[in-house]
Formats: sequence, C-alpha cells, structure tokens
Amino acid sequence: MSLNIQPAPVDPAVLKARLEYLDKFEAQLVGSLQWNQTESPAEYRRMRREGLNGFTKPVLNPKARTLSIDARDGHKIELRIIAPSSQPSKGVWLHFHAGGFAIGSNASYDPYLTTLSNRLNLTMVSVEYRLAPENPFPKPLHDCVDAALYALTPDGEKALGAPLKVLGGESAGGWLAVSTGLSLKRDFGLDVRSILDAIVTGYGIYDMTYTPSLLEHTRDIILSKEGMIAFVEAGFGHVPMAERKDPLVSPLYADLRGMPPALFLTGDTEPLVDDSVFMAARWCSAGNEAQLSVVAGACHAFTIIQMGEVTQNGIDRIVGFVERNLKGNGSRLE
Repeated sequence: MSLNIQPAPVDPAVLKARLEYLDKFEAQLVGSLQWNQTESPAEYRRMRREGLNGFTKPVLNPKARTLSIDARDGHKIELRIIAPSSQPSKGVWLHFHAGGFAIGSNASYDPYLTTLSNRLNLTMVSVEYRLAPENPFPKPLHDCVDAALYALTPDGEKALGAPLKVLGGESAGGWLAVSTGLSLKRDFGLDVRSILDAIVTGYGIYDMTYTPSLLEHTRDIILSKEGMIAFVEAGFGHVPMAERKDPLVSPLYADLRGMPPALFLTGDTEPLVDDSVFMAARWCSAGNEAQLSVVAGACHAFTIIQMGEVTQNGIDRIVGFVERNLKGNGSRLE
C-alpha cells in the first residue's frame, strides 16, 4: 500500500487566508487561562461548562439524550446520544471527546456531533470517560472500552437504536479511539475488522515518548508543546518514560494487524502531525487500509472549533471517508 504524506493542494489565496487567520488567532490566545493554572482541574472544567472567565458556554443539542451504563469497576459511565434529525440511523459512531485526557466532556461538541450525525445518518454516542489527573491511565481507556463492549451487546444495540459501526475522536479522543479498537482485539479476542466499518481520528497522539513534530513545535495555537506535555503527564505521569513505548501506552508500537480502515486527519500547523503520519504508515504496513489527510494551514482542533472554511474542509474529509467505508445496515441482534 502507498501513503501520500503531502498536504492536499490548496488554492494559494485560500492558504494565505488560513495562515493569516492562524496568526491572528494565536495572538488572541496569548495569556489565556490554562487548565493547570487554576485552583484545580475540576474548577477549570466548571468554568468552561458554565461559560465563566471568558469561556463560551457550550451550545447543547436540546434533543440529545443520555444513558448511564456500568463500568467494569462499578463506576457509572454517561453516554450522550445524538440521533439523525430526519433519517433513520445507519449505525452508531462511538465518540471520544478531545481535552488532553484532563478536560472536556461528552457535551462539549454537540454542534460538531450533530453535523456529523445528520450528514452521515449515524447516531453519535459520546462517552463521558473519567479524566486525569484524578483518574489517570488506564481508567479513561477502560471506560471507553466498556462503552464499546456495551454497544456491541444486544441490549446496547437496542438502547442506542443501531449497531456499532465507527470508533472516533479528536486529540486525546484519537488515542482513545485507536486504543479502544486495539483493546477489543487484544483483550477480548474480537474480530474488529469485521465488526467495525471504520476508525476516525483527528490530530491524535500515539507516542507518549513524543514525536519530533511535538518536540520541535514553537507555536501556541490551541495547543503548544508545553501544553501537550502537561496533558500527557497528567494522564500518564505515573508511567516511567522508559516504559512508555509499551503498546498499551503508545499504540504506535502495537500489533496493528487485523484493524479496520482508519482515517488519520491532521493539520500541518500542528504539534502532533508526526503522530498521524507515523501511525498511518504503520497502519498500512500492517496490512490495513489507512487514509492520511494532512490539511494545509490547519491547526489543532480545527474540526471541532469553528475556524471558517478550513473547518468545513476537515468535516468534508471525515464524511467522505466514512461514507466510503460504511457497510450494510444489518443489525447484530439477529
């Protein structure tokens, strides 16, 4: 299999406008409050949730519903469910939100998930996994795997209204999507290539020992080098650096054979671009289908934070990839 690692061609005027936007956006973000500068991570999350201290309160889909399921240790996991507004659902996309393993929630990105739900006619089910530093690795992963296992049961399919088709997420959620798929195969012996139609990741991190693009990154647009390292240390700081190439921690080093088609979407103005490039290459070399989409003039979180036409460009790539890989509508209840 071949893999094109060059950003797709873009009109010079469009690229110029994207880069000018990034410069202005970066200047606006100077001095913005960081999660590890507040009284506690919980306080930062509250401020974001309630729209305090300069944050914009998340826009919620009033038709979203929630469902509580049991984790393996008795913890309750909330699933936030957004169904297509006008067409029957073709399946479930189990979604893992962004936030560096430490912030964010399953209600953080309702407009984005609503758009994907309506364009793909999929039910978006976003997992409220536990967050670091209070709940470091592996608890967030366990919650996501347990949600996937639930979705694969007859009771889960009935409650969610459709069979599980896609795992996907952004940033830390990209790591969770890949790691959840790997856990289903490795720890539960499931044939994930036949069960899942696709894995969809946006600007994820897959090497907790850090790739060159992160270590050499100098800009601070949504995510800086220092910010990403702080997130990783919150979630994985108890794992010695010498042990972080363990595939459970850094899925870049996992046995990737037998995995479903995967999209690795990233921008080129992004500290984690190498993670997507490296993982897409290994995904292909393991005999799987992979699409690497590097978007010129795009920064971290460009699909979930509205940034104009580049956001639409990224969402279009996601929709195109999923549409090409969705299989039949057959229920697994039969």
